[in-house]
Amino acid sequence: MNIALVCESISGRNGWAAYTRSLARSLRLHGHVVNIVCAAGDTATAGVSILPPPLSILTNPWKNLLSALALRRYFQGHLHDIIHFTVEPYAMTVPFLPKSVREKTILTIHGSYGIRPLHLPWPWRLIAGSYYRRIARFITVSHYTMERVAGELGSWYGPAAAAAFSERTHVIENGIELTQDIHQAAQHSAQRQILLVGGIKPRKGILEALEACALYRSAPGSSPFMLSIVGEGTKEDSYVQTVRARICEHKLEDCVTLLGSVSEERLADLYRSADLYLMPSLTTIDTFEGFGLVYLEAAAHGIPSIGPNESGAEEAISEGVSGYRVDPHNAAMIAERMHWVLDEHRIDPKACRKWAEQHGAQKMTEETEKIYELIHSPQ
Repeated sequence: MNIALVCESISGRNGWAAYTRSLARSLRLHGHVVNIVCAAGDTATAGVSILPPPLSILTNPWKNLLSALALRRYFQGHLHDIIHFTVEPYAMTVPFLPKSVREKTILTIHGSYGIRPLHLPWPWRLIAGSYYRRIARFITVSHYTMERVAGELGSWYGPAAAAAFSERTHVIENGIELTQDIHQAAQHSAQRQILLVGGIKPRKGILEALEACALYRSAPGSSPFMLSIVGEGTKEDSYVQTVRARICEHKLEDCVTLLGSVSEERLADLYRSADLYLMPSLTTIDTFEGFGLVYLEAAAHGIPSIGPNESGAEEAISEGVSGYRVDPHNAAMIAERMHWVLDEHRIDPKACRKWAEQHGAQKMTEETEKIYELIHSPQ
């Protein structure tokens, strides 16, 4: 098949880029022709760079219309069997595309941006409702994500809209490229290494992780540790300032470090040395973890995870096998699970790796191809 992947980039490090990159590689290995339609200025991606940054579409209606015109022109001159939107905000262009294009479209919904347009003012909400009616098929990365989107559509447009969405939706869990060797926890090291990757932002549960770390350190029998937080966050950002203040308040300066953005090599080193991946992400009215690819990435290294007991993370973490699911607001519960992992070693690194192997990119791609066939060769 000739497939267009409409995305921001396949060279970035966010979940959108990781998903699209893995999918593109696997599809090409299966013999498909894959064309990348991406954001302008992305020189690292060998694709057609004609789109603005995806989030700008949700704030500037003119950028959405210009994006739709750019896609119309591109698809008029380039025929594709499948047009797969892998970044949700770009789906806002779909109502402005010809029917011949819309009939070939698929949208992957990764999480919060599947519902956020429905919480925006009426012009964006109207467009979002329109693309949910017009896109041929949907993929959600977890059952939780499908249920959240269906619930939102039902709230805004009634049960029929929710049912129509569910009938055209297929749950395909995220897959990762398993190139890493299994990591054996460094039992010889007195200091345990804890990792959190995802940026300094409220929804990643960083304050909640700090509360748990303070409790864990004060508990009898706990091990010395270093929590490394990887991700962007400016000193001027109010949440970053709150995080820094909380670190001082709990006297965690000697065991928590904010690394900011790091190189791929440095991140690989952090994964190799980690004993625990800790990210108790939060769920709010318009924010949730759609699946949590990072929990699988940790498992691929043989690293146990502690994540939330709600949201799509429930499907990314195998309870008692690859880690533990917790109430992110229950610091005592998180601290107890930290003790189970770091001091009692209840999670086997090999079991983590085996869990990750059940979610390889190959499986994800094979299931996605079945959806392509439903559009390309309808019964």
